[in-house]
Amino acid sequence: MRITSRNNAVISSSSALLDKKYRDREGRFLLHGKKLADEALSSGIRIVRVFAVPELERYAEGLSSASGAALYITEPHVFEKLTDQRAPEGVCVEAEIPERKFDPRPGSFILVCDRLSDPGNLGSVLRSARAFGAGGVVLSAGCADLYSPKVQRGAMGAGLCGGIVTGADTASVIRELREKGFRTYAAALHTDAVRLSDADLSGSCAVVIGNEGSGLDPETVGLADRALFIEMEPSCESLNAAVAASVIMYRRYTGG
Repeated sequence: MRITSRNNAVISSSSALLDKKYRDREGRFLLHGKKLADEALSSGIRIVRVFAVPELERYAEGLSSASGAALYITEPHVFEKLTDQRAPEGVCVEAEIPERKFDPRPGSFILVCDRLSDPGNLGSVLRSARAFGAGGVVLSAGCADLYSPKVQRGAMGAGLCGGIVTGADTASVIRELREKGFRTYAAALHTDAVRLSDADLSGSCAVVIGNEGSGLDPETVGLADRALFIEMEPSCESLNAAVAASVIMYRRYTGG
């Protein structure tokens, strides 16, 4: 189907998914660009609509055929309504939000993100979690929306992986992990915090990363087995949350 009007009913319903409340209500979200569209297809996420400008019609036809999704070819000025980008690639898909269940595997590493509110940071965290083999990522209530376009672009496909849980209660997750035999660390400066180089991140292990501005609440730190901190040069500002999470996951990955 070809669409030439920005007021088309399909365009209106799909463009509404740029707003979180509509994503939550409809259980669908948008992914922009060939990279994320291909990742969605390979990860088994159900694609229901494919949109593309005429220049990318052949690619879109192949994606529509492979996924069984409806295909819509739109004029560039119409396609712009579907994106928050200034220079979109010209293809996007509408997909169903998959069901996710917290089921940590024994021996795995779990990253718990507590109120990590910046979409760019969250996207970077997810990308690093994939790169360094994290067994799961738990996003608490108050984290940036996993299905926002900015998070998905920043994650470069890692936001579509299984093992990501959203809307969790951090305290409940820490308690559950401890009950399942996971060693839990809270990334925070604390009187009895252990240096990252001395922390035992082997086996069943979880680390909690806090909000970019306020960090972790004392109560949350107290629920973990230990606090840990990343050694750095004196008088330096604390690391960005995404960088800190990446450093910790890299150490686990390399067994350092």
